[in-house]
Amino acid sequence: YGKDVSKKLIEVKELLSKGVFEELAGKKLAAKVVKKDIQKTIGLDSMVGKAWDIIMNPEGRTLGIYGMGGVGKTTLLTRINNKVKDEFDVVIWVVVSKDLQYDGIQDQILRRLRADQEWEKETKDDKASSIENILERKKFILLLDDLWSAVELNKIGVPRPTQENGSKIVFTTRSKEVCSDMEADDKLQIDCLSRNEAWELFRSIVGEDLLNLHPDIPTLAKQICEKCYGLPLALNVIGKTMKCKEDVHEWRDAIDVLSTSSHEFPGMEEKILSVLKFSYDGLETEKMKSCFLYCALFPEDYEIKEELIEYWISEGFIKGERDKDGSNNKGHVIIGSLVRAHLLMECEKESTFYKTEFTPAVKMHDVLREMAIWIGSTSGKEEEKQCVKTGVKLSSIPNDDINWSVWRRISLMSNQIEKISCCPKCPNLSTLFLRDNDLKGIPGEFFQFLPSLVVLDLSHNRYLSELPEEICSLTSLQYLNLSYTPIRVEETNKPGPGVLSQT
Repeated sequence: YGKDVSKKLIEVKELLSKGVFEELAGKKLAAKVVKKDIQKTIGLDSMVGKAWDIIMNPEGRTLGIYGMGGVGKTTLLTRINNKVKDEFDVVIWVVVSKDLQYDGIQDQILRRLRADQEWEKETKDDKASSIENILERKKFILLLDDLWSAVELNKIGVPRPTQENGSKIVFTTRSKEVCSDMEADDKLQIDCLSRNEAWELFRSIVGEDLLNLHPDIPTLAKQICEKCYGLPLALNVIGKTMKCKEDVHEWRDAIDVLSTSSHEFPGMEEKILSVLKFSYDGLETEKMKSCFLYCALFPEDYEIKEELIEYWISEGFIKGERDKDGSNNKGHVIIGSLVRAHLLMECEKESTFYKTEFTPAVKMHDVLREMAIWIGSTSGKEEEKQCVKTGVKLSSIPNDDINWSVWRRISLMSNQIEKISCCPKCPNLSTLFLRDNDLKGIPGEFFQFLPSLVVLDLSHNRYLSELPEEICSLTSLQYLNLSYTPIRVEETNKPGPGVLSQT
């Protein structure tokens, strides 16, 4: 009996020395894998097979999947996510993107590894230790989507995969150089679809019934398909746009539009943007176009829905009438239309404020976001001028490289701005996003030159404890978001804590 007790005490001491507590005291691990919805694909089966062979090879530890934006890298990674659950103890999916910092990657990993939320209070080093303590005892596969530069996994707390532990890391990127920087053992390039594959996908989207309405439509459809350069994203977006065009003249017009716009751009990426713009131009109303462009003000891979509708109402894109349950039907109709046009993607937004919950949301594909930013920055229409500088590590409000007087909307979200040292004149500015920065204060003069401002988002500025009296000079203001700041406001008749709305 005494020997058994001594043995148990030694085991306990080993656990204590490693800090392994997550499966004790009610701290259970999260689910083994989170399955993801996947749309119909053409031409990816062979790539899935190649990726699977590489992942199952015991000598390979890291796989880099690379290719241009919209070619299907994320779709391939999704197929891998849904396929490998029986081969690993845990499958971890992380969206990295251009703007995300290391602590954001840690947070996504810990949400998958731990069912509790106590880790949210930990420092970066503590989070790294927690991740390492869990993963070093498991056979894991880490799926990193959309890398723009190399990630130092040891700083995050991810143990290096070895043949002994059988763990794997798979990532997607647009750059082959990132594969080298990540020291990938294997690289897999995703190319655009062949001519036959592209036509098969496009035909499946528009439907045989539509193609048979007029003898000229199949030929015109093949010409439009050629304009998509075999890019699955473009084929999906343009296909969704054309599937409701029953008049042959609409197909001929589409050929004219695509032929006259795409030749102006020398680069492949820019050609694709001009092709995708055809679907934007095909939106039914100018208001719907404005609603779509507004989505580009948020950082890459940003998930949003109800709050987005509040912004639209404040900007005057839609009316503020609400249903009995408090929802705005018109806003949801527009979101549904943009989703069906393949310009927005449905997703689920994870919230852990009280407990882990998933709510319906939408986000933009990164290539479509680039298109929207391109349209907003080059548009000749005064009402659509948008400047987006999100997640680029700005420490102060840019003055020299932004002509504030011409922009209608400016987003400086997710930077490290601590102070506002300039007071630019902004006669046309209607939306200003300063969300998720390090603001400590705002000079009163800053608000004196914003006569048209209707939306001001200052949320998630943890050091911003007060506002100057001059904010009262914003007579056009309809929406002020102060949530997740030390500033306290009366909670009466508003869409959320710390949000004031006048509609």
